[in-house]
Amino acid sequence: MNKQIKDFTAFVKKNRVVIYVLLGTILMLQICSRGALPPKHTSDPQAMDITISNDESDTPQVTPPEEHTPKPQTDFTSILLMAVVILGFFVAQRYGWLDKLFPKIVIFKVDYAQQKATGHLILKVLLINRTRESISFNNPTLAFFKGKHKREFIIKNIGGQNYFPITLTPGTGHKFNIDAQKFYTSIPDLEKYKTLQMIITTTTGRSYKSMKWPVWLTFRRI
Repeated sequence: MNKQIKDFTAFVKKNRVVIYVLLGTILMLQICSRGALPPKHTSDPQAMDITISNDESDTPQVTPPEEHTPKPQTDFTSILLMAVVILGFFVAQRYGWLDKLFPKIVIFKVDYAQQKATGHLILKVLLINRTRESISFNNPTLAFFKGKHKREFIIKNIGGQNYFPITLTPGTGHKFNIDAQKFYTSIPDLEKYKTLQMIITTTTGRSYKSMKWPVWLTFRRI
């Protein structure tokens, strides 16, 4: 029992931000739902009791209807929903269901920008290993496209150094910049290839590709 309490306490501390967001969302939904409700109208007729005496000189006496004080209503829906969400999240994390629903991935992101000083096209590459295993990556490849035609170049020298093959342990990453203008300058026929794509493979053969990007669509300046 003590272990379960400790596990629950550790879970609350670790995921307190998520819990706060859930509680806040539920509270806002509850407030909005109450504010959107129309005023309640009773379907009971407003009846009054009139007492009439046989004596004509007597004035009819009217008894006003009894006013019923509305009883406070207790709504346990939000509390129950909150408890179910928190308990379900705790159980899913405890038994590893969240990892199955949201598997760990490798992030391979490429941003394109133009250098202010030289006007060169710079590729800012970000590689992050968010899996639970160490992964080794080969040298990246830069592909140039012109319609159906493609030319690929393996990048071995990045800023005067060769970082690849590189092994990333879980939770680590690596970032580097590629000056695409150097390829256009060295290979004159490459000027007609205006669409770029970065490709990187692991030593086990898995490949990661960035989105194909037209050179003319680059507006960012660095």
